[in-house]
Order: sequence, then C-alpha cells, then structure tokens
Amino acid sequence: MNLLASRAGVEKHMLAQADSVGELLEQFRNRIPPALINGRGWETLLERARTLPVSLATTGFGFELPLHETEPRADLGLGLFEGSLSAAHFEDWCRSQPEDPSQTALVQLLREMGRRGSALRRVAGTKVLLEYDIDPAHQGAPPDPGIFLYPAADALSAEGPDPGDLGVVADALVAASGWQPDVAERRRAERLFLAMPRGTHIGAVGAFPARNRGLRVAIMGFRKTRELTTFLDRIDWPGRHSAVAPFVSKMEERDAFAYLAASLDIQAGGLGPGLGVSFYATDTPWPTNIDPWMGLIDGLREQDLGVRPKLSALATSCAGAEMMFGRRGMLFVARGIHHIKMSLVGERVEQVKAYVFFLVFPPGQG
Repeated sequence: MNLLASRAGVEKHMLAQADSVGELLEQFRNRIPPALINGRGWETLLERARTLPVSLATTGFGFELPLHETEPRADLGLGLFEGSLSAAHFEDWCRSQPEDPSQTALVQLLREMGRRGSALRRVAGTKVLLEYDIDPAHQGAPPDPGIFLYPAADALSAEGPDPGDLGVVADALVAASGWQPDVAERRRAERLFLAMPRGTHIGAVGAFPARNRGLRVAIMGFRKTRELTTFLDRIDWPGRHSAVAPFVSKMEERDAFAYLAASLDIQAGGLGPGLGVSFYATDTPWPTNIDPWMGLIDGLREQDLGVRPKLSALATSCAGAEMMFGRRGMLFVARGIHHIKMSLVGERVEQVKAYVFFLVFPPGQG
C-alpha cells in the first residue's frame, strides 16, 4: 500500500469527524478512565483542545499522565507530518487566526522540513510533536506548546554521522522557539552526542518556548542499568543516579523493560540537574497489549511510586484495539502505553508519568 495515499485517506476521514481537537476528544470520553482524567482536569483539557484544529489529531493523540499526583489530569500531545493533508489544513487554519508568533514559527519549521535539499529534513524527517501543558490552576493565556522532532534511529546514532547533524536540529528548534542562536549551546549538544555509547541513538530533541531556555535531548537504546549509569558518569551529569538505579536494576531483573532512554536538558551553564529515565516495555513502537507493562506497573506499586487508583486504571483501561462509533462514521481505535518516565532532580525522584496514545483509523485501515 502506498504510505502517502493511505495517510491521506486516514486524514480525510478524520478531518470530517470534528472541527476541533476538543470536539474529537469528547467522543472518547468513555474510553478515558476518570481515575486518570476527570473533573477540572478534563474540563481544562477540553477548553484548550477546543482552540486547536482537528488537523493536529487526525492520526491520533496522546496524554501525559502524572501518576505521582492524586489530581486526575493530563497534558496533551498532538502531531503533524510535513507535506500531509493535515499540515496543509493546519497552515490554512493559522492564516485564519490573529497574528500568533508561535504558530508562524511552527509553519516556518514545517516549510523548512519540506524544502528540497533541506538538511533538517535529512536528519529529522517529517514529524513534529506538540506538547501542550494543561494545568487547571493556570491563570491567563495558555502557554505555547513544547516542540519535538524525531530523527530516525540511523540519523543520529552513536556509530553514525557527523555530530553537526544534531546541531541542525538544535538550530531549527532554537529558531522555532524565538530564541537567539547560541554557539556554546550547540557545541554542548554535539559533545553529548559524541559521548553516547554504541547501540544508542538520539530519538527526540525538543524545546519548550514557554519555559526557561534549554534543549531536551532523549538518548534511546540503553539495554542495561549499568550502561545508563556509566553514560551518566561519563558526561558528568550533576545529579545522583543512585536515586533511580536500584529501582531500574530491579526492573531489569524482572525483564520489565526492553530498553531505556535518558532525557537530559542542555542549558546555558551546561547539563541541567534534571534527568528523565524512560522505560519501554517492548521494541514495538506502538504496543497495544498491556501484558509487557505489568512488571513495571507492579514495581511502581510496590515502591509507592504512583497513586494506586491511577496505576490500576493504567493496567486495566489503557490498552487494546476496537471499533467505535465516531460522530461522523465508524473509527478503528488502537490505544496503549508508549512509555513510562521517572523524572529526577538532584537526588530524588520527583515525577512518574505514563505516556499513553490513541491511534485512530477509518474502518479497514487499522
């Protein structure tokens, strides 16, 4: 099947399902456990999502669920592919809105990814993910979303290309965030690239224009706890990995993950004190089976690293595939856990989050 033609068919079907992301999400309410998103958390999510065009969710959407908090709320992840029907729809929508520098910058980023001979397209491909912070306590205008690019595994692998290719991605994100270029920041990113061990690659690079300046780099492919801790020592990460290493080792003994990722922040003075350790239960990109996750979920419960009702809801209601009635036609829905991340600052675990996805297709294309 022609991938572009198939994607265009999916997008055309989904663009007819709703006018906004919020209208689409409302159709999924009974498939989102109240223990995970409810009350003001759900209302705030819909308020933000109703301001976004449905073109941002035609191939799916995701939630970032804080398992360490009792409040049932989530941040929202949405994506675009350069050159797609949805990207063209999004650009038309941006033209119809009042002047918004963040939207203009995103359109420019997509255009650069599509330019013939673009170094950015060669390294980062065509996918852009937007991460929307949804905080029920927030006052005033909502913050601009985080922007993430996803290079292919062989584009920025430890065995592969020039570290300057990471600089290409960094420069694009700096420009999209409205920041000034910083040669020292670029060089720090390239040094991090050179320190990666064999078998790893940079899976994502992102920036949060609404937060303090910094680039977030996710290094994927650590198979053993020791590989991760050795790398952190090599790069002189300023925190203490002993805060998470014992738990990771126990999960390794249980075969509770296939590989790990380390998310690090490159800031003005060097590496930031934060560290994200992400667990991937399988090598499958979009697993819809909950079984591979149960060892990790049970481990979080045993160590009191998550709110128990949320962990239970995650285990019983966040995976599978089914047909459902959409507002304007049948939909095939595949959902699951993409990864689970523990975030450390200094010497302690501050957050545990699950990243769940919903992929949507017309009947017959799932």
